[in-house]
Amino acid sequence: RRVSAGPWNITFATDTNARPSVIITQEKLKLSNFRIVFPEQRWSETNVMRAISYDTARTNCGFGDVVFQDPTFLPGTLTFNFFGHEVELLPRTLIIDKREYPWVANDTIYVRGEGKFRPASKKY
Repeated sequence: RRVSAGPWNITFATDTNARPSVIITQEKLKLSNFRIVFPEQRWSETNVMRAISYDTARTNCGFGDVVFQDPTFLPGTLTFNFFGHEVELLPRTLIIDKREYPWVANDTIYVRGEGKFRPASKKY
């Protein structure tokens, strides 16, 4: 029962201009290709795709930091610090900087401006 819903699958990507984005997929929620783009940020590499499945407790991510993770009942809760922005994945909703967004397959959200956190370390 704990793992029946499956994990969050997240792809950390950059485009040809090194603009970072996060692509979120969760099979049980029928969520695919949900993208969060950080258009004002640039990463050190271009054309990168790194997929991570958050099926167990992990502290690594492509860019940014894992602030909180509760994988007790998958998909669980995941909170990241991406370029100073708090991004929280919950099964019922997505929260970015304390603002809720509905999960809609193939949707894209652009995150601009400064967040409340100090920008995360560069680990990629």
